[in-house]
Amino acid sequence: MLKLYVAFTLMAMALTSVAKAQQLDYVYSVSTPGEGRLVTVDNYWLLAFSYTYDIRLPEHVSQGDKVMIEIKQDDSWQAEAFTVTAISIFQDLCRLHRQHPSQDGRFPSDAIYIQPCRSD
Repeated sequence: MLKLYVAFTLMAMALTSVAKAQQLDYVYSVSTPGEGRLVTVDNYWLLAFSYTYDIRLPEHVSQGDKVMIEIKQDDSWQAEAFTVTAISIFQDLCRLHRQHPSQDGRFPSDAIYIQPCRSD
């Protein structure tokens, strides 16, 4: 468990420094290849744990959409709704955010990472 916490802390520090260097742009809609990675974050008082899943999603997604995604868990696909509150893009990497990153800097929120992807 300590290793997981240390790994997450190092990942968060690296992502913070990368995000500062990346100058993310926010866009209204994107085209996707139909697949991506869902990173869920469980917030606890002092710790945050993340989990990563392969997913399928629509080929066109817009801010405010409530999209149905298929999540691969234990070698089977399960459907779940995901509300897109913000879309950030850097080159061909898009992030569909469940919570807008500027609204809560304390903990990261669930996000779908898509590459390649492009702004519509």
